[in-house]
Amino acid sequence: MYNRTEIILEAYPYEFTDITKGRGVYFCHGKDGSKKILKEFSGSAAKAELLERFLCYLNERGCTAEQIVRTKEGEALFTDIDETKYYMRTWFDGRECDTRNREDILCAVRKLAQFHIDTAGFQEELPAVMCKDAEYLGREYARHTRELHKVRNYIKAKKKRNEFETDFLNEYDYYIAQADEAAGRLSDTQEPSGQFFGICHGDYSQHNLLFTAKGPVIINYERFCQDAYISDFAHFFRKIMEKHNWNTGLGMDMIHAYDKVRGFGGWELRQLSIRMSYPEKFWKVANHYFNSKKSWANNRDGEKLAKIRAQEQERAEFLKILYYFVQG
Repeated sequence: MYNRTEIILEAYPYEFTDITKGRGVYFCHGKDGSKKILKEFSGSAAKAELLERFLCYLNERGCTAEQIVRTKEGEALFTDIDETKYYMRTWFDGRECDTRNREDILCAVRKLAQFHIDTAGFQEELPAVMCKDAEYLGREYARHTRELHKVRNYIKAKKKRNEFETDFLNEYDYYIAQADEAAGRLSDTQEPSGQFFGICHGDYSQHNLLFTAKGPVIINYERFCQDAYISDFAHFFRKIMEKHNWNTGLGMDMIHAYDKVRGFGGWELRQLSIRMSYPEKFWKVANHYFNSKKSWANNRDGEKLAKIRAQEQERAEFLKILYYFVQG
């Protein structure tokens, strides 16, 4: 792969002296002292061109963002001989958001809120494939619930079950009731106004926020899309709450930190409550189990299921507080 990487790098107008492999990327050090990242790109050349214009827009707004590096031929993407697409972008020196550090977390939330404000002025219309409408979440929950039923039926049909499968069946009724309740609450919500939708990062997490000499910088925009702004917040919020055992104080501080920069609407807060109440972690464990070699007793799935159970009391207490908070 390193030989292939060197061939790919020859397509770019830089001389690189060192290449190191990271998490799904190649860090490329230029002879001139510049630093770039090379990684695979999922999507068309048109999407890469749109991404480039979006990143330029962010920089023009004063929101420091990575920039796409074009090939010697002026292309935003490089297509390898096996049709794999790659793109190169600028690289920022910095550290990832520390999920153990409360101030890092609150800074990440404030940065996300400002990002949502900044993206509101982007005038280009995104293609339909990159847009999620108000009914998207309902369709996703319906699909996830069907998959949970499928896993339950598969396990029930087995004559011999391992420990994970037995535990899954014991927990199933409890979590499927949560799934049905969340879907019901979602269908009862009023139609949202357009102000709650706009350009979202699509994968906002601690890995995609760097603390640099220039301040916090959001990276990895490949999944940017049009969606409800609350989807970005909820994605980050859930990850942090799971890591902090659904700490109520931290959760409310995160909500207030975002709200001070970009005020939450009532619809958004109700959406947050619904999104947190859907048993997504239980579905993820079931989905991983079903798509793996089920003949093996998967210790990892069992450990994750045990962790879900261990956190459930704290999660339930937080969800109750959040429910009454958003109703007020």
